[in-house]
Amino acid sequence: MTDLEIREDIINTACVMLQKGLVQGTGGNFSARCAQGFIITPSGMDYTKLVPGDLPKLSLDGAVLAGERRPSIEKELHRFVYRARRDVGAVVHTHSVYASAAAAMRLPLPVLTDNQAVLFGGAVPVSEYAPIGTPELACNTVRALADGGGVLMANHGALCVGATLAEAALRCEMLEIFAKIFFLTKSCGGGVSLTADDARREAADVAERYGQR
Repeated sequence: MTDLEIREDIINTACVMLQKGLVQGTGGNFSARCAQGFIITPSGMDYTKLVPGDLPKLSLDGAVLAGERRPSIEKELHRFVYRARRDVGAVVHTHSVYASAAAAMRLPLPVLTDNQAVLFGGAVPVSEYAPIGTPELACNTVRALADGGGVLMANHGALCVGATLAEAALRCEMLEIFAKIFFLTKSCGGGVSLTADDARREAADVAERYGQR
């Protein structure tokens, strides 16, 4: 994809996530890897009014390569993920309500459904708390994320990654659903989690048999 196409994809994704209530106002941030680094949403701007030129491009060393707008306050969070995970092509950070509530509890989301096993490989971990926009937050998040697909950020929100922006966004959307399931089961006395072996088998089986070839 060209840089213009990446910028358009980010804007479209952000607007869809806003419509679905997974981000509120100018909260959250979106980025995608490009040839020279990554392109990210600007700080504090209305997603519905963004144009491609509003999205800055940064190097993996943190230098602004293109764009006049100030990048997201969480630029280090995205940068650290890209540096740590060469397989990641996009990062989505949301403040969706149920995932944020789970993050405030600072408890990993147990694997209560086989769908969660498929999308995340197991329980969704929680990173240690650190202030917004700091290198400490970025380090803590990357450490907890490890090689997984998503992480809850203590007292903050959620972050999901993917090979594409569509995959990262889908994981954020499904993470919100899994968080709702968690609270529903908890209100009824608690659900029964899949074991780690069950989760691994489900993920491997669906990867082999599901979808088109």
